[in-house]
Amino acid sequence: MRIVTILSLFCLLFQTSWSQKTEKYQFKFSDTKVEKVLLDIEQKFNIRYSYVDSILTSKTISIPKKRLSIKEINLSIENQTGLKIINIDNHFYSIIAPENISKTYKLEEVLIEGFLSTGINKIDQKLTLKPSKIAVLPGVTDTDLLLSLQQLPGVKSPNETATRLHIRGGTPDQNQITWNGIRLYHSGHLFGMISGINPNIDQTVTYFNKATSPKYGEKIASIIDIQTTDAIPEKAKYNLGINALNTDLCVQTPLVKKKLGLQFSARKSFTEWVQSPTFTQLAEKVFQNTNLNQFDTKNQFSFQDFSAKLIYKPNTKKEISLSSIYIDNNLNFTTENQEGTINNQLMNILNYGLSLNWMQNYGPKFSHKIVLFYSLYDFYYEKRQEYPSTKFEAFKKLNRILDSGIELNFLSSLHKNLNLDYGYQILGNDASHLFNNYNQEFGIDLSTKHLYNINHVVYADLKYKPETWTINLGMRYVKFSTLKEQNIEPRIYIQKKIFRPFFWHISYENRSQTLSQIRENFANDLSLENYIWVLSSKEGYPIIKSNQTATGFIIKSKKWLLDLDAYYKTINGISSFTFGFQNQNDSNILKGIGFTKGVDVLLQMTTPSTRIWSTYTFQDSKNKFENINDDNYFQTNTNIKHAFSLSINQKWTNFNVAAGWFINSGKPYGLLNDASKIATYNSENLPNYHHLDISCAYQIRNLKEKQINVGFSCYNIYNNHKIISKEFQRRYITQDDFDNPKYTIQNYYSLGITPNVFMRIIF
Repeated sequence: MRIVTILSLFCLLFQTSWSQKTEKYQFKFSDTKVEKVLLDIEQKFNIRYSYVDSILTSKTISIPKKRLSIKEINLSIENQTGLKIINIDNHFYSIIAPENISKTYKLEEVLIEGFLSTGINKIDQKLTLKPSKIAVLPGVTDTDLLLSLQQLPGVKSPNETATRLHIRGGTPDQNQITWNGIRLYHSGHLFGMISGINPNIDQTVTYFNKATSPKYGEKIASIIDIQTTDAIPEKAKYNLGINALNTDLCVQTPLVKKKLGLQFSARKSFTEWVQSPTFTQLAEKVFQNTNLNQFDTKNQFSFQDFSAKLIYKPNTKKEISLSSIYIDNNLNFTTENQEGTINNQLMNILNYGLSLNWMQNYGPKFSHKIVLFYSLYDFYYEKRQEYPSTKFEAFKKLNRILDSGIELNFLSSLHKNLNLDYGYQILGNDASHLFNNYNQEFGIDLSTKHLYNINHVVYADLKYKPETWTINLGMRYVKFSTLKEQNIEPRIYIQKKIFRPFFWHISYENRSQTLSQIRENFANDLSLENYIWVLSSKEGYPIIKSNQTATGFIIKSKKWLLDLDAYYKTINGISSFTFGFQNQNDSNILKGIGFTKGVDVLLQMTTPSTRIWSTYTFQDSKNKFENINDDNYFQTNTNIKHAFSLSINQKWTNFNVAAGWFINSGKPYGLLNDASKIATYNSENLPNYHHLDISCAYQIRNLKEKQINVGFSCYNIYNNHKIISKEFQRRYITQDDFDNPKYTIQNYYSLGITPNVFMRIIF
């Protein structure tokens, strides 16, 4: 029976449909924007177009009611717009401006178009996402950028947040997130429950989880590189939206025709004035096991983010842009007991950055991109108790990162199928933290540290693409000046088209990281923010290094896709402090090693109006530390061995609905003995956890120069409220507890049923 099932599956994967050349569908357009025309064509013919947004600006076409083939309608678009449509393969077309036709470089071929959804493409070892084009995903409101990534196999958030992504055994601090070259160290709102990057900006996300391009470094798990559009529109565009948590505005406008343009976005919560059911559910999840509850106009949590980009194009070969981003979260919560003691908690988390990008094209064979960036992360938390006797006690936690650098990136076309990327980078990090207890008489610094590091980087990446091969050979050399160490990081990716629908690939990468998060053991009430950023040093935390080998295959046809990737990853330089196991007064940092082995699978079926996909991830992650657990390996805190999902997206003209069922193994946890000491490390596992999510959106069309979208989403629709995490928490009852660590186990529950709604107006 199993053999028959497998054979049936492969028959479906290799099945071919009638030629698109003979297919004809009915069309009728009257002075319609080309973008809308292309969406209609894509849906009917099950194909995809790739283009730079700026070349379609203000272009329209008209076609009388008529049945046309793909060849006929493409020819009509070319005749009316002056653009050129190139057939990459039977399912993928590239649209370019006439002035680009003579260029000798080869267009990047999309290996998989519509990976899970429209707007997500796979190009060799990387994925590219365009949030504005991503169809409705289960449980995702308004295309939350980082939450959308969690739909991919191998991307998990065991604590059900949007931003704390665990990718291939990595921890959230091991993901490098950049926005127009600016490093982000706090990319979320509401303690990571939603992304801090406005998804309604016109932008493209590049995602690596293996064989990372050598121009990227600094982190060892993944790269999430966000670049906003460089297009200058013919006239101003406005995008206004509201959901159950916030309102937002995005603007693109020309300042000087085709020469100077401005992009601006702003998003502001209204949770400090109105506490919607959505906010109440998220707050209950975030602040469980704390005394922070019952938010109102006095006890507030608020967030906001802003971004701006100024684009200058003096000619067709030069482009200069200045970008800025500001992400801010604030908490102010006060309680008073019967004795008159006032307890106040203040928190502010800020991530701010600037970047300058200069791109220059010297011809078809050489170009450069120079990037200057500056980033500031600032965390402030204060817990203060004021007694009726005018005395007070307070605890303060500060954590700051200053990050800046220069990147010189060059691209040379050596041959039609041979390109070389290379460059030099100088990167500086400055990290500090302070824990302080004080009262009206004196203060005590519990922990304080200030470190800096400068890295010099040289990299090169040779890309060779003959007919059926893709070969990337890269190298990144890093000199850690302050640490007086160096690392050579090879990056290799090889892909072979065995026959028409079958692709095989193998890759290897070495990466390093000096700036990471450790878990602090000092008492505070912020269960999701008990981490601090620290730098590697000679006497303290070591440089983290990893090696990953991966191999897999892709089988694709017009309707079916099977993508399988297996990998083995090793890591050294991790510290026991990262997991909060040690006594805070013990300055001996225990070093450890770890490994992760896993498999990521995607099976997908696509028709013009329906997309069904299933993902499966197997992951086994273990660590080992000196003098812990008898020097034996044990599961990592977030090791979820099995994760499975089944999702569907259905489209009816203006209406789009998606549903997804997700199930995964329970997280591991340890046990305590009768003396409240740690007896075992992650020896047990919680039960399986599952939830069903839905989303839907309706687009109101036929409005002159205007588009209105309304939608609804619901996470965990059948309200499966279960324990998803058990964590050790330091106990502070007696003075002896400060010198001899004792623990309790805290239970953390899943997010309950959480509805959300949105409305968006684009004009």
